[in-house]
Amino acid sequence: MKTRSIPTEAVAIYNQALDLANKKDYTAAINKYRQAIEIHPSFIEAYNNIGEIYSGMGDSIKAMGCYAEGLKIKRNHKILLNIGVEFYKREEYSEALRHFLDSLCEDRNYIEGNLYTALTYYNMNDLKSAEGYFMEVIRYDRFHLKSNYLLSTIYYDWKEYDKALACLDNIKDTYEDKAFIEKYYGFCCYFTGRYPEAVKHLTAALESRPGYEKFKDFLESLTYENRVKEIKNIDGEIKKLEQKILDDFTGIKDYTKLSMLYIFQGKNSKAEKLLLKAKEKMAS
Repeated sequence: MKTRSIPTEAVAIYNQALDLANKKDYTAAINKYRQAIEIHPSFIEAYNNIGEIYSGMGDSIKAMGCYAEGLKIKRNHKILLNIGVEFYKREEYSEALRHFLDSLCEDRNYIEGNLYTALTYYNMNDLKSAEGYFMEVIRYDRFHLKSNYLLSTIYYDWKEYDKALACLDNIKDTYEDKAFIEKYYGFCCYFTGRYPEAVKHLTAALESRPGYEKFKDFLESLTYENRVKEIKNIDGEIKKLEQKILDDFTGIKDYTKLSMLYIFQGKNSKAEKLLLKAKEKMAS
């Protein structure tokens, strides 16, 4: 925030409001922001922050009103983005996209603007456009979790597995569900014919699940030549475990378990459908 032209008293009150908001005392924070605006009526950051508080409280109408007041002062990239976010949350993607692009017109390097533009294109199934904006986010923040993950799924869908692996490389140390990442590595290696690497990553995924230790020996002996023959020997056990997983199918970790079982059965389409559901969770 540029403070050179803002009265010192208004800045002090604004900082008090920030502190109150950080402590989740939102009513007091809003009152302080309004005091700062009374002293400095063109305090655009205060309008934006009040809008964000109302948005967080679920009051989109009041949030949009504050953003509109801010835009009367100046076309600000953060306010334009926040207006877009309100439309995005209502899944009104065309209107959201218009504001996100307007935000980027004011600041092309705005990471949040590029991210939300990418997410909107992604949800509109314009994956080619989404790719470009995800790449912009990663250009500014190489290890950005959501951008790398969703971009990897785009490349996976396009069967550009090396590019998918490059994205996964960026987040392998920060993504919380290590088994999920290892499984994704395994899929990519599997579909490019790199079977020893696929076995390595899928084994790592399974080893993090104590109940699946029994698959380790099978994985270590898995080869392209004997895969079909050996898989028949454990079909019955897979079926039992599959039902147990379905009975407790609650999160991404469950997608990981079940999708691995499907690929070992050769049911790749079922495995990939689970990946689509996981992608939807990440994009929401």
